[in-house]
Amino acid sequence: MNEQKTNKELHAEPAIYQLGAVASVLDEVHKPCWQERLHEFDSLLAESQTAGRGQYRRNWSSPSGNIYAAVRLPMEAPLKGTEAAVAVGCWLAEGLRAQGYPCLLKWPNDIVLAEDGKAPCKVCGILLEERNKKLYAGIGINVQHFPPAEDLREGAALPAACLAGYARGHGLPDPECAALWKSLVNSLFSSYTYDELQAPGTWREKAFQFLLWRNDMVTIEDGDSIVSGRVCGIGPNGELMLSSQGGIRQFLSGSLRRA
Repeated sequence: MNEQKTNKELHAEPAIYQLGAVASVLDEVHKPCWQERLHEFDSLLAESQTAGRGQYRRNWSSPSGNIYAAVRLPMEAPLKGTEAAVAVGCWLAEGLRAQGYPCLLKWPNDIVLAEDGKAPCKVCGILLEERNKKLYAGIGINVQHFPPAEDLREGAALPAACLAGYARGHGLPDPECAALWKSLVNSLFSSYTYDELQAPGTWREKAFQFLLWRNDMVTIEDGDSIVSGRVCGIGPNGELMLSSQGGIRQFLSGSLRRA
């Protein structure tokens, strides 16, 4: 373990640098002025984005009032391979649940509000990028606003929602971006410290515990293939495990829907 990580684990909360409007927080974090300044779990938090992007470089609507953050992650298990997105997603879901939001992980990298008796709605997306041997997670959370149905990509599996809407209907304090992000990034840091240094593999148990459609029948579209099966686990590399046609099939990518 390097000295820098030991010092941060024992002595310091992750630093958060608040910015105004940026083109994309994931582009901002790669600028030279931040490359040496950001240590592991330090982050940038932007007020808004003018050219935000999601998975496959899709445009991400980014008005003021939501969280647009980029956090530097250690490139060590479970944050060094395909399992990283799932691990980060389950830890963020855990942090949001601690704030009173019934959030679950929609494999592999979305977080949804899953209120009893209502359809799940997406509130958060996660995008990982590795450059110059450093790993960053871009995290967008619908705090005060969410895109209407007509602005979602064609074929989107779930509608969108925001945390403030849930908070107003359930007696929670109105969420404020800076305070909520501080809580979540500290939760990420502490969850990683516990899971990696004290109980390796715990992230997989959490991921399955917080998994949307756990033990339910789903379909997964992966390229030209569409497979139906029952969600039965998360593999060591973040694979979604389906019980299908008498066997277990594993997927590292694909579009997931409830059957």
